[in-house]
Amino acid sequence: MDARIIEMIQHDAKLDKESKERFSELCDNIAAQEFSDILDDEGNQYVNFVQEGGGVWGVALVGYLYALEVFGIRFLRIAGTSAGAINTMLIAALGNHKLSKSTKIREILFSWKFEAFMDGKSIVRRLASRILKRKRYIKRASYTVLGLLIIILLFPFVTLIFKINPLWYLLPFVIFLSLALISWHYFQLFNKNHIGLNPGNEFEKQMMAVLVRNNVKNISHLNEQYNKKGRDLQLNYRYGNGPEYYTNALEHIKNIPDTQLANLDLVRFRNFLQAAQDNDVYRDNPFTLLRADYTIITTDINSKIKVELPKMANLYWSNTQLSEISPARFVRASMSVPYFFEPMITKIDTSKDSIVAAWKFWLNAEPASVYEQGIFIDGGSISNFPIDIFHESDIFYPRVPVFGVRLMDKAELGEARSSGTKEILKSPLSFMANIFDTLKGFNDKTFLTKYTFYSTHSIQYVDCSPSNWLNFFMDEQEKTELFNKGFRAGIEFLAKFDWQQYKYERMLVALKEKNILKQEAHPNVG
Repeated sequence: MDARIIEMIQHDAKLDKESKERFSELCDNIAAQEFSDILDDEGNQYVNFVQEGGGVWGVALVGYLYALEVFGIRFLRIAGTSAGAINTMLIAALGNHKLSKSTKIREILFSWKFEAFMDGKSIVRRLASRILKRKRYIKRASYTVLGLLIIILLFPFVTLIFKINPLWYLLPFVIFLSLALISWHYFQLFNKNHIGLNPGNEFEKQMMAVLVRNNVKNISHLNEQYNKKGRDLQLNYRYGNGPEYYTNALEHIKNIPDTQLANLDLVRFRNFLQAAQDNDVYRDNPFTLLRADYTIITTDINSKIKVELPKMANLYWSNTQLSEISPARFVRASMSVPYFFEPMITKIDTSKDSIVAAWKFWLNAEPASVYEQGIFIDGGSISNFPIDIFHESDIFYPRVPVFGVRLMDKAELGEARSSGTKEILKSPLSFMANIFDTLKGFNDKTFLTKYTFYSTHSIQYVDCSPSNWLNFFMDEQEKTELFNKGFRAGIEFLAKFDWQQYKYERMLVALKEKNILKQEAHPNVG
């Protein structure tokens, strides 16, 4: 490994002692590994990369990205939701795909004062600060209200029994009335601010400023800059840029019976092999169907769909509008945490033929059925980890792997699980919260249950506890801790990754999808 990179890591003030020691321990092993068959002239290896949403936990994503880039990992297709959308946008916007972006992204996130993104009324910021900084604040407030109600109900009897001046009865009543008025004030704020405590304008403003500083002023420009295909990527196939990929793919297909003969439908396998031999689409171009693009996930609760931007942007904006608005709008749409931020509302110009045609294409909607508004909330409400968009059924022999990073706390990682019924049915609120959590992750869990291959080979978890994902008041020390957790998770993933095994088992997934590999065989590959 380049001595300059090693020296950079050892002198990096943001990396703690544990991160540097783990890097030194694994560095030689990781540097010698292969991670992809697509490389650039500098030897960087390319992967597809998906990042989970998680509020301010997104700082850990930057640490993970830093670990990958240190070892020469670069990116083609990238996707993310909410916090993952922020990182995805910055990767796409900060220059050529051959460049390392993580150091610059780290500077941006550490310079941002997350508290400033809470741009609602000052009373909102104060309340949020109390809730997030005092773990038992809500419980204590609930007990206080309950106590006041009991006092109000019992006080008339107490005054009669103990002959207390009835005027004292006004004290708990006034306190309770004050709390009721405060609650009514918050309710009015929700109504006024489109059911959100914070408009989200400050975040969009700062994100837009970052993009402008990096010469990204509109969506059309970013699409043209980042979205490339085939030979326009100016990359190399590891074994040659001629027929080598075609030859390798055929050779690996022919070798499958050597290890999987008992699990194959031989008639279908022979037909598949013959079709592959007759299909010369890859014969002289190993970059066929290879592409670089970015995807931001959001949810439109008006049309009730998962929206992939910019892919589905023509549902909401004309080409002229896409050449005028900033890509910061996409990220703002993705990070609209319900109730915490206002939904992002976009007026749809139904007079535009391109928009009407898009609704017909995507949703089979007639012109009269085209909605007049898009109402966007956090993409995590449907898909917080959109790895499914990277699964390509028409690719048999992979050239690049899919890497994914998820943000969890210890309970979700299985290190401190509580008893199910006792916690889930503890109260109506806990019951509703668990229903919401189940529905929220349904899209991603359904895909990962079907394709267990990705959980085995592609995904790494970062334990972000005890930090709160909505703690917009976190200080620099907490940011640094999250960054280091992400960094260590990244190098741990690279140390265990096996590219040859990935390619082999990904082929088995493809055979299973085509009903060539018997369904009961290799349940671990999907």
